[in-house]
Amino acid sequence: MKIQENLLKTKLRTGQKCFGMWLHSASPTIAEIVAQAELDFVIIDQEHGVGDLDNAVSMMRAMLGTGTTPVLRVPASDPVYLKRVVDAGVQAVLVPMVNTAEEVKSVVDACLYPPHGRRGNAAGVVRASRYGMVHNYLDIAHEQMLIIPQIETAEAVHNAADIAAVAGVDVIFIGPSDLSGSIGLPGQTGARQVEDLIAKSYEAIRASGKPAATVPRHGRTWQALFDDGYQMVATGSDLAYVRDAALRQADEYGLWSGGISK
Repeated sequence: MKIQENLLKTKLRTGQKCFGMWLHSASPTIAEIVAQAELDFVIIDQEHGVGDLDNAVSMMRAMLGTGTTPVLRVPASDPVYLKRVVDAGVQAVLVPMVNTAEEVKSVVDACLYPPHGRRGNAAGVVRASRYGMVHNYLDIAHEQMLIIPQIETAEAVHNAADIAAVAGVDVIFIGPSDLSGSIGLPGQTGARQVEDLIAKSYEAIRASGKPAATVPRHGRTWQALFDDGYQMVATGSDLAYVRDAALRQADEYGLWSGGISK
C-alpha cells in the first residue's frame, strides 16, 4: 500500500500557483462540498476555528478522493500537538506566530522522523501510515509532509532569512493582519510600515528559494498577489460566506437593516 500523495506539495514543487480558502466551521459536510470544487487546498483553522483533532480527521476523510489538499493550522507551535496531528494523517501544517529559527526547528523536529527530525515513532498503528499498512512509512513520510511557518510579528520579520533557511521548511506564510497588530497598527494592513515589513519578509523568502504564501490585504487582491510572485494564496472563509449569504437573504425580505459586514 502506498502513502497518499500530497498534491499541494507536488504543485508547489513544480512552480504552480495554488489557490485556496479557510474552513472555520469544523464541518465535514462543508469540507466535502468545498473539496468537490477542486480548490488546490483548504486550511482547517484550529487557531481561530472551533474544531478539535477529531473534527480535523473527519474533515480530511470527507475530502478523500478529491484534488484538494487539507492544510491544518494548529493553534500554536506546540510539539506535543504537532506530533498528534501528523500521526492522525495531516500532511500539511500551518504554524502561526513563529518568531525564531529555533522555534521553527522544533516544529520540523515534531513533524519529521529521524534523521530529518525527532518525531516519535508509532508508525505501526497510526492513521498516517494507514494503520501500519504502508510498510515503508518511516522512510518516506517526510517526502509528503508540508511544513509552513507563519511570519506574523516584527520579530519574525527580523528573523525571516533564518526562518526560511531551516531545513524541512517548505513554504513561508506572511500574515498581514497580525503583523500589523504587532507594531501597534491592528487592521491597517495597507499602512506603509506594514507594507515595508511585508516587503522585507518577502525578499528574505524569495532569496531562500522557497515559495511564499499569504492572504489578500488592503490594496492587494489575490490576483495581484499571484502577479507579485506569491505561489500560495488563501482567501475567504466558510463562516463568512454563510454569514454574508444569510444577511443577503434577510435583507431581501426586509428582515435586516444593519447591512452586510465587509
